[in-house]
Amino acid sequence: MAAPTIPATQLIEILDAPVRTHRIDLVGAVALPHDLDHGPDYLTWLTNDHHARLDYMCRDPEDRLDPTRQRPWAATLLVFGQRYVNGWAPDDDEAVDGCGEDRPWTDGVSRYARGDDYHDVLRGSIRRITVHLREELLRRGVLADAGDLQCVDAVDAGPYLEREYAWLAGFGFFGKNTLLIHPRLGSGLFLGVALTNLRVTGLADAPRPLLGPPALSKPGNEAMTSLCGTCTACLEACPTSAFPQPFVLDANQCLSAWTIEWRGGAPADRRREQGGRLFGCDICQQICPWNHKAARLALDQPRDEYAVSPAHAEIDLADLIRIDAGTFKARFRRSPLWRAHPEGMRRNALVVAANTGRRDLVPVIRTVAADDPDPDVRAVARWALTELEGDA
Repeated sequence: MAAPTIPATQLIEILDAPVRTHRIDLVGAVALPHDLDHGPDYLTWLTNDHHARLDYMCRDPEDRLDPTRQRPWAATLLVFGQRYVNGWAPDDDEAVDGCGEDRPWTDGVSRYARGDDYHDVLRGSIRRITVHLREELLRRGVLADAGDLQCVDAVDAGPYLEREYAWLAGFGFFGKNTLLIHPRLGSGLFLGVALTNLRVTGLADAPRPLLGPPALSKPGNEAMTSLCGTCTACLEACPTSAFPQPFVLDANQCLSAWTIEWRGGAPADRRREQGGRLFGCDICQQICPWNHKAARLALDQPRDEYAVSPAHAEIDLADLIRIDAGTFKARFRRSPLWRAHPEGMRRNALVVAANTGRRDLVPVIRTVAADDPDPDVRAVARWALTELEGDA
C-alpha cells in the first residue's frame, strides 16, 4: 500500500491549531532517510569515551544515525520544540551559586527539572497532536483507514539524535557548549519527535521551521551555521572544564553527569567543584548572550507545568539529606528529579551542604554518616563532616 502523502503547506495548516493549543513553540519536518552532517562527529565522540559511562548511547549507534534501520516504513521525522524557560538573565545568580542557607534547595536544580516531568508533558502534547493529524487526514481523504498512518513518538528516549534533526528542521544553530540555540528562544528548549510513514512533499520550499519563529533573519532552507562568533563565555565559565574544545563536551567532566547520571556522584577529589548545585548545571546556558537576549524579549511564560512545583516548598535540604526510597518516590516519581534516585539525592544534598557551609545541618549529617543504609552515602556524609568542622 502506498504511503499517505501531503504537501508541506497542508501539514502546516493541519498542525497550526493543535500546536498553539498545546503551547509547542517550534515544529519541523525532516524527510527520511537523511544524511546527518554531524553523524561522524557523534561516532568520534563515542570512540573518545566522552559519553560519561552512558552505555546505552553506544548500543547500535548506527540506528541513531538512521531511524529507518529499525522502522523501514518511516518517511518523515516530525520534530517539536517547547520552551521551559525564557532564557537566563545576565545576573541570574541561581545558575552560578545554586542553593545555600538563605536560598531554597530548588535554586540548586537545573531549570528544566524544577517542575513536572517533561517526558510526560511534551510527549502527551505530541501524542494529542498526532491524533489530530490522523483525524484530519481521514477527514480530508488522505487516509482510507486510521491504521494507514503509522506513528511513533519519543521525548528524550529511543534511537534518535533529536538535536541534529532539530538543526536540520531549522530550529537554530549549535553553540560552542554543544546545545541547540534558537536566536529568539535561546537554548531552554525540550525536544521531541514523531516518526511517521507520512510523506511530505515540498519541504525544500517550506519555511524552516514549519511553525514557530524563524531562526534565520532571511528566508532560506539551509541548516544554520554557528552564530557564536568569537564568543567563548560558556567554555570559560564551566566550573569543571568540561569542554576540551569548542563544540565538544566531555560528559565525564560535566556536573550534570556527576549529579544526575553517575551513581557514585562527583569524583571524591572534585566534590568542591559542585558548589551549591544539587541536580544538573545551567552555567553554560546562563552565561550565553543568546539566552540573555531571550530573557529580554516579551514572550509569554512557558507552560505552568515547568515552573517550580509548589510541593517542593514543603521540604528543605535537611529532608533531602535523609530522604528514604518511599518518600522519594512519592515526591519525585513524576519529576525529572526521579533520575537521581534516593541515594543520589542524599549524596548530592550532602555535598551541597558541605560546599555552602551549612554547619546547622551537622547533627543531621552525623546521623546519616552513622546510619544511612548506603555505604557510599555514609562515606560522603563523613567527607561533609570533615569539610564543615574537620571532624570525621
